Amino acid sequence: MLNLRGLAFLGLLGVVGCGSKGGGSGGIDAMLPAVSSLAIDPASTTLALTPAGTGYTGTQAYTVTATLAAGGTLDVTTTARLTADDPAGVHVIGATANVVAAGHYTITATYNGATATADLTATLDDSGTAPGFDPNDRPKLDGTPESGQTPTIAYPLAGALFPVNVAPIEIHAQKSDPSQTIARVTFVGGTKLHYSYYAPCAASPNPGAFPNACIVTFSGAFAAQLAGVSETDDIALTVRLAAANGSKLGESQPIALAWARTPLTGGLYYWTTAGTGDTSFNTAIARYDFAGDTSMPSIYLSSADAPAVPNGQPQCIGCHAVSPDGSKLSFSMGGSLPGYFSLYDVAQKAATGTSFADKFAVMSTYSPDASRMVTGSYGKLTLRAADSTLAAITNDLFAADVSEQKTHPFWSPSGQRLAFVSWTPSQADIDATHITGDMVQGGQIWIAPSDGQSFTGAPTLLVPRASGVTSYYPAISDDDKFVVFNQSSCSGPANSHTGWGAGACDGYNDISAKLMVIASAGGTPVALTKANGSAAPLTTNSWPRWSPDHGTFRGKQLYWIAYSSRRAYGLSLAGATDDTTKPQLWFAAVALDGATTPASDPSFAPVWLPGQDPNLAGPRGNHTPAWTSKIVDVK
Repeated sequence: MLNLRGLAFLGLLGVVGCGSKGGGSGGIDAMLPAVSSLAIDPASTTLALTPAGTGYTGTQAYTVTATLAAGGTLDVTTTARLTADDPAGVHVIGATANVVAAGHYTITATYNGATATADLTATLDDSGTAPGFDPNDRPKLDGTPESGQTPTIAYPLAGALFPVNVAPIEIHAQKSDPSQTIARVTFVGGTKLHYSYYAPCAASPNPGAFPNACIVTFSGAFAAQLAGVSETDDIALTVRLAAANGSKLGESQPIALAWARTPLTGGLYYWTTAGTGDTSFNTAIARYDFAGDTSMPSIYLSSADAPAVPNGQPQCIGCHAVSPDGSKLSFSMGGSLPGYFSLYDVAQKAATGTSFADKFAVMSTYSPDASRMVTGSYGKLTLRAADSTLAAITNDLFAADVSEQKTHPFWSPSGQRLAFVSWTPSQADIDATHITGDMVQGGQIWIAPSDGQSFTGAPTLLVPRASGVTSYYPAISDDDKFVVFNQSSCSGPANSHTGWGAGACDGYNDISAKLMVIASAGGTPVALTKANGSAAPLTTNSWPRWSPDHGTFRGKQLYWIAYSSRRAYGLSLAGATDDTTKPQLWFAAVALDGATTPASDPSFAPVWLPGQDPNLAGPRGNHTPAWTSKIVDVK
């Protein structure tokens, strides 16, 4: 067997000397010998990861051999290019794979147009101990559980899919005996992962509601191990609890979870109302930066810091929207009836355009370059300049095509489509001037083509009106393939309040609100049942918004959808029994094939967004997420 190092070097000199002007057949590959096949050795191997600093590591060296078209073989190990299908889990340097996360990987060698692949499986069998836990107490949790002692896992939700970058990871277990104070949390993923974590039980932040909670929190860095394994195997989670002396040892039933290599990206803006202990704001717009510290949002703008609302109207901001590039923020002020409006430069944290004209705008959405926006107010959509003038470019969009009132505009991040809702107000709403677009009885969803600056054709009806429901709050995925929206039932449950938005299916604060998905090309909508949860229709799953990009999971397109929900958050926050419970922000994974409406539910159980509420005993109300491709820093 020949070694190609010298041959490749001579070939490189030849390329330079010949003055080649590009790659391809005129580059280095043209100087290499023709290859009929390539082999990588070992073709399949399993290695056990070992601790290294705060993580884990393992290495595997490879040899690459080319079979030449003219006969014979060459060792091309030093000149072949080796890559891994998950660069986050495997760092390839030269011909050596440096593995940092358990899982199954494919290593690909490429040389002169020929390729070969190898299977690499990394396993992890280890344990960890939390601060404050005496390592000598581990055996107390490793024995045989007592009969009748069966704690239950309240969070995560069975069937949830987590992104790799959400931290910290919390486990909530309901004690089977009040004396239980120590815990062992175990993750098992097929034959690739067995990891146990020993920790003292932390109490619920809401101990009055959950006196027998055991909460274990550990680093989100460990999610890399879970994500690598989850690409092929579910993760079985079990929890053991015991008293300090080792008695009352019990083990939960396992639940199945998974972690995706696809992270949350961009930034998420949402509307929040003050909770117990909040003194700096009444209502505000807060935001997460998923490129920074995922676990902690910050208040971006409080209502008190927004432009002062005249005429005795409430100093309230809401119905916000953010441009795809994160540079601009807009919102209505004073409530929906006056429809005052403000446009903000996010970096300057300053209003660049504000209107106190009556019924100016309630909702808004941006073109991809943030130069234009569509606003909705009192049944009309208007194309405007997204600058200090707020000038109308086209009034009453689609008036010739859709005779009904129009609201809830959403311009896709690519600019290729605009979705909106049409509805016919009741006489009672007309008499009470409730035609703002907040209430949309019998709503139906349309979709229109766009070139990113204007609208290039008539809209088509995507979700027709149906008896007994209303459809509203549409949003279009980053690749324009799918629309997620809300649908609520006119049979209730009924709201507990009267007045504004009290109707069971008026599209405003409806208790039965659930998430639906449909291909933007059409089809029959499918309920996201696992994302909606078993407590529906009490959970008010509302205002869904797609993440600004998507990835893959087990061969399917993986999207994240953020929304507000009144579901229970484990043993920290009780779920809804009516419409008075304050909602929190959740997100769910949706795995889809191609660009067609799925035949069955493509969603996973949801995940609570960490850090959104500093006082779960007196929680904030967190609503209406709006996702953008990045967080723009304030100057």
